[in-house]
Amino acid sequence: MKIPVFRWFVFAILVVAFAGLAACSGGGNDDPDCDSDDPCVTRTPRITPPPTHTPAPTSTPGPTSTPTPKATATAAPNACLPSSSIGILVQSTNVTAYAPKGSWGSCGPSNGISVVPIETSAGLGKGGPATPITTTELVNSCSSNSDTGQTVCVANSTHVFLVSGTTLNSTSASGATGSQTFSGGNCMNCGVVVDSSTNRALITIGLTGTGGPGGYQFLDLGATPPTFETPIPAGAFTSEDASIDPVRKLVLSPNEQGNYQIIKTGGATPELFNNNVTGTPEFDSAGEDCTTGIALASDEFTGNLFIADLTQAKFTAGTGGAAGTWTAPSQLQNLFPGLAAGTNGVAVAPGTHFGVVTGEFGGALEGVYQLPSSSGTGTPKLVDSVLFTVPNDPSKAPWSMGCDPHTVTAYVSPNSHKAFAVLGNGSFTFLAVVDIEGMLKAPRTGGMVTDPTPFVTFIAQ
Repeated sequence: MKIPVFRWFVFAILVVAFAGLAACSGGGNDDPDCDSDDPCVTRTPRITPPPTHTPAPTSTPGPTSTPTPKATATAAPNACLPSSSIGILVQSTNVTAYAPKGSWGSCGPSNGISVVPIETSAGLGKGGPATPITTTELVNSCSSNSDTGQTVCVANSTHVFLVSGTTLNSTSASGATGSQTFSGGNCMNCGVVVDSSTNRALITIGLTGTGGPGGYQFLDLGATPPTFETPIPAGAFTSEDASIDPVRKLVLSPNEQGNYQIIKTGGATPELFNNNVTGTPEFDSAGEDCTTGIALASDEFTGNLFIADLTQAKFTAGTGGAAGTWTAPSQLQNLFPGLAAGTNGVAVAPGTHFGVVTGEFGGALEGVYQLPSSSGTGTPKLVDSVLFTVPNDPSKAPWSMGCDPHTVTAYVSPNSHKAFAVLGNGSFTFLAVVDIEGMLKAPRTGGMVTDPTPFVTFIAQ
């Protein structure tokens, strides 16, 4: 009997023990049953938050991925300027003119080049006196690459001069084999314009035989030494002042026979296209607003400017080696009567819609204009234009515009960001720097600026 009693006793103890454990564990219930007499360690539940809905990023309007427009120009300081006489170098806050002392004809029988400080951070005409560069023959045209600081100048002969600062570094010879004859004189090398986007200089040259009397030759300034490329026969006379469009890879060359020639240079080989304009205007110089593709040409012995929209141009390729043709919406606008020998020199300040037009071989009456800010539809026309008289120079001499190639160019100030024209006189004694927009905004009477004096600064050559 002792054994059964003991078994019941053990069984009772086990029942009580299991009951206590059940009480402390909650007996399968999630709520603890603990008090001060029978505490139990309660695990702090780890609360897992419900999944938070993260909204998809809201599409904030921003730049839309679109093809880069081919017509948008990053205008270099000399982009689309013509191969006129005066070269312009823009570096930092300084602007320097390279002004030859020669021409194709009777004006400027002196050799050499004047390096003229036009502008510094202190203002116009504050850069000190001009520095001469000596040459052994007449120089007719200069053009600068503002990215490299190099300037190219050409003589009436085949000689080509490379200049840095005020130092003549080298002399070489172009591939000219003959002379071109213009209304303003004769030349083997007739003008130069630098394309800073490719670091090449374009020289208009005379060629004898088939493909002449004019042609074009590029000089690769990036090669060591600089290397002349094969001449491109024009099959006609070139322009007195040709121009390069670095955006559309074109050379613009309107000539005195009324042919506005364009050369496409973006392909493996150059392609020539002619536009023999109705009425045979006597084109003298090319010009262009690079930002819109609106091209210009002066029309000697008239008050006309030819204006065409190159963004609407249609080019038809030639066959059998002949030049092709091109057409575009265009017109002649007669807005500049009274200029000496008509409209001759023309230039548009790069990156702006402001330009200048001048006579030649004398006279003080010149013009400025504003081009349209857009292109692509309709026939282009000038937005505004006005004539002005260049005042007497500081020596009290009446202004007398220079000869050929045309002594005019344009630039945008790195300091004031204004568009300026730079004019040279026939005696090579002064440059006149003209505030183009200031002239257009000035009071006028009968299409003439009433008082142009505040908008002209003279700088000695």
